[in-house]
Amino acid sequence: MGAEMFQVPVELQALVDIYDQPFIIIGDDHRVIVANQAFQRAFRADGRRAAGTPCHLLMAEHHGPRPCGSNGHSCPFTETFTRKIPRTSTMTYRDADGREHLVRTHAYPLQTQSGGTAVGVLMKREAMPDQPDGANGSCAGVRMVGQSAAFRETLDRLLWAANSDAPVLIQGDTGTGKELAAEFVHRHSGRHRGPFQTIDCSVLTGELFESEVFGHERGAFTGSVREKRGLFELAHGGTVFLDEIGEMPPPLQAKLLRVLETGTFRRLGGIRSREADVRIICATNRQLLGSPLFRSDLYYRIACVNVQLPSLSQRRDDIPLLASELLERIGRSAGQHFSIDEPALRLLQDHEYPGNIRELRNILWQAAVSAPNGHIGVTQAAGALPLTSPDTVEAPSPVPKVSGAPSTEPANGALSLRQVWDPDNLAAVLRRNEGNRRAAAQELGVSERTIYRKLRALGLN
Repeated sequence: MGAEMFQVPVELQALVDIYDQPFIIIGDDHRVIVANQAFQRAFRADGRRAAGTPCHLLMAEHHGPRPCGSNGHSCPFTETFTRKIPRTSTMTYRDADGREHLVRTHAYPLQTQSGGTAVGVLMKREAMPDQPDGANGSCAGVRMVGQSAAFRETLDRLLWAANSDAPVLIQGDTGTGKELAAEFVHRHSGRHRGPFQTIDCSVLTGELFESEVFGHERGAFTGSVREKRGLFELAHGGTVFLDEIGEMPPPLQAKLLRVLETGTFRRLGGIRSREADVRIICATNRQLLGSPLFRSDLYYRIACVNVQLPSLSQRRDDIPLLASELLERIGRSAGQHFSIDEPALRLLQDHEYPGNIRELRNILWQAAVSAPNGHIGVTQAAGALPLTSPDTVEAPSPVPKVSGAPSTEPANGALSLRQVWDPDNLAAVLRRNEGNRRAAAQELGVSERTIYRKLRALGLN
């Protein structure tokens, strides 16, 4: 019998109501069999309506952003269903009131009377910690969002790091959100009410490093007419985030190592030792261990907890949710509301994103600028997506010009991206290759998967 026909026995309801945390039992069709009173209160779900409802529909009030995908396609309980093993996972989402929540789920396999598999899910739902004004630094108001397995695993690791006070090293390619991840760790740590100070190690050298990080006394150097507190003092009781730690010159690495080992420092030009009650989080896009330019003893000091952020290509399922979040921020900045349709999102999901989330943000900015009435469709998305360069792609030879359109070819034979992906032009390329999509992809210099996505987005067979 399907879960949609399941009538909740009084005894089963009474059993799950024992738990004071939200608890549900899900059938193998991903429909809720029973939800306890704590779940109904936390997720504003009526018990009679909950039974038989797909579980992903209950995980956000008023069908807002869901932590497991718009259709539940990125289910955190898949491993428990298929391998019949317990699984702990962390999800984040925002409810209808705009409040952000973390949901820590503990899934357990259960056997039904018919021999099938169900999953019992115990949840802990918490509001994000309150922050004093200015405590978030440059990341204030920005959220980490995602629904993919790669994102949830990263979130688990970051939350685990937040529960300790050990130094954290966050590694990831450019544009993956390392500072945002560092700020997430700070906000969920025991120091979340303290300051969050950021240091860009790539721009600090020598005397400037000591002055900015440790501070200086009056008269320490020419022009220092008053004393200055450094970032370590300003972050007392909070967190210091050392961005681009791999760019720090070796002489400065030695100075930093001494502070981390002793917990004390001196201002530039000072003689009194001061204590540094701070938590250290570092970030880099380089491989530090084994590098001749980075001290191994410093590496082991800063990498007690190591977190690797996935690239955007490893979490393509998150692109629709990321696009929604980024467009909301772009809209606030521009004083306008922006939206994007499904075909345009499919185009965005096909792009490789060497610049990761930062590149996605810039593409959305470009698309938004040309979007009529704030709505981004396929035309605007295609016009903003780069292939080999931001504005042009090398045109295969021969490629006919778009019929009736003025020529915008540069002297070197490059066509604009909009021309290359014009439906007439794409159809002509396919005809030349007798409908062979692989050959068409080779001619255009893209993957066959890209051709399939473009055809689907443009409504071509």
